Amino acid sequence: MKQGKSAQIKKMRHVQSKQKLTSRKTIPAFNYDEFAGFLRARYFLTHRNKYAPEIFEVASFFLDDVIATMVQQHFTQFTSNERATINLNETMQAALVNSDDRDWRYFVLLVPVLFDMQQFLVKESQVNDRFVAQTTNFDVNFWRMIMRTVMAINFFKWQGKDVSEMMKTSNAIDTLQFKFLSENDDDDDFNMAVIAETFRGLEPKMKPLKVSEAFLKSNDTLTSEELQAEEAYAEKRLAQFKENSVKGVVSENVINLLHAFHVGIAKEYNLTHEQWDANVLNDFVQQHLMAYWTPQWSDLDGIGGEVKSYLKFLSQKKAITGLGKIVSGIIDLDHYIDVAAINSLLRQLNGSDLEKLA
Repeated sequence: MKQGKSAQIKKMRHVQSKQKLTSRKTIPAFNYDEFAGFLRARYFLTHRNKYAPEIFEVASFFLDDVIATMVQQHFTQFTSNERATINLNETMQAALVNSDDRDWRYFVLLVPVLFDMQQFLVKESQVNDRFVAQTTNFDVNFWRMIMRTVMAINFFKWQGKDVSEMMKTSNAIDTLQFKFLSENDDDDDFNMAVIAETFRGLEPKMKPLKVSEAFLKSNDTLTSEELQAEEAYAEKRLAQFKENSVKGVVSENVINLLHAFHVGIAKEYNLTHEQWDANVLNDFVQQHLMAYWTPQWSDLDGIGGEVKSYLKFLSQKKAITGLGKIVSGIIDLDHYIDVAAINSLLRQLNGSDLEKLA
């Protein structure tokens, strides 16, 4: 499960101190959360103020996918003392193909950050015992073509088409990606109007969260006093949660997300925090979360991981029981929240917004 931003930055500081004392011969056992969290936190600290909020949040999401992909592709090397050699062009393309749960605007907004991201990973690899990153001369038109192709693939995927079979038997994907092209004297741009019209009415297909078939909503109804008490409890505990975290890391976006769990579950399921379990949390996120939470373009990457951090905090306060069982049942919840949040914000961007940002 992806860690929240607070845990990432704490871990980065810990790893930095360890790296100063650790020689190449005594490289510790590979820990993915530690490795990925360190790179994500480094990117957060060095690039957050470089881009518009929308661009940075999209870039953070993609960086997370790139890190996961490069470890998956070179797992043997990462889990041994052998240093992995990463071809960033190949790794990034693989990560893009697997990003089929993202709104089409995501791919448009990625183009301005790809060169910097490659340079960031190359630079980080120079001081990292785990990997060395390599790339070629950057060609923005090549990457725009890749983005158009990924969008075309997703268009058919979201309609339930067998994309692998289509690639063997037709040119439909290539034909569609050319329709997404708008040529000018200097660059191959995106034809935003055609892309928007093509995807009108289509939504990304997200992997559903696990909810037991036996799960039933409570027939009881909370009184207005009980609802008010749950909201008051949320405000009290969330203030403490923020106070106990790294200063400035638990943002209002995080607080509003966690507040939505208290209020939304109480209203939709007639349950207070003491009665939360994996089924309730997963079902609420899929069915109702966005009705109670309005995400902002801030601290989105890893925001779903703050739910796990908050559950741990509540467990320490004896406010919930069975933490281990709950956490094991919400393994994919953090990713679902992250993607649902950024997709909801991306859908609000119109053609003019995209032209200014991209």
